[in-house]
Formats: sequence, C-alpha cells, structure tokens
Amino acid sequence: MAASGTAEVSTAAELVSAIREASYGTVKLTSDITIYTTLVVNRTVTLDLNGYVLKYGSSSAGHVIAVSSGILTIENSDYTKSHNFQKKYNLYVNDFFEFCSV
Repeated sequence: MAASGTAEVSTAAELVSAIREASYGTVKLTSDITIYTTLVVNRTVTLDLNGYVLKYGSSSAGHVIAVSSGILTIENSDYTKSHNFQKKYNLYVNDFFEFCSV
C-alpha cells in the first residue's frame, strides 16, 4: 500500500523524521532548511520544496540527499518564490549549488 499523508516540516530534524516515516507519501518544506549530514531516502516519497531551499551546510564534503532504495521525486509546488539558476557543467543549478570532489 502506498503512503498517502503529507508531512509539513520546517527543521532538519522534522525533515529526517518525516522522510523515515512510511505513512507520509509527501514531505513538504515550510521554510528553508540546512542539513549537516546526508539525508538518506530508503523508500518511495515525494519531497515538495514548496518554494524553499534544502541546503547542505557542512564544511565536510558530502551530499544533500542519497537514495539507497525506492524512488525520490522532488517537486516545487510554489512557483511564486524565485530561485536563481545558472548553467554549470551542462546542468542548470540553483544559487546554492557547488560541486565537491569526494
């Protein structure tokens, strides 16, 4: 049975908890969130940025998100908030993006 509930999150701790909770089919940001460890996804879930930014804030090399199993869909349901995108390495990335060697 597919998860169908929606969790609204505003902190890194809430985000991690909601991603782990199998009853939520969608996790929706209600503010910008900075995480300091990789967010591991191991189920099928939708992450709705809702016009906000999920940022990796650690000074150590790492990844914002790692999908170990399942399917992660990332969407942005609030198109009224702007993000600055630029072309880097043949990708369009937002204003917080940087490549790191690992």
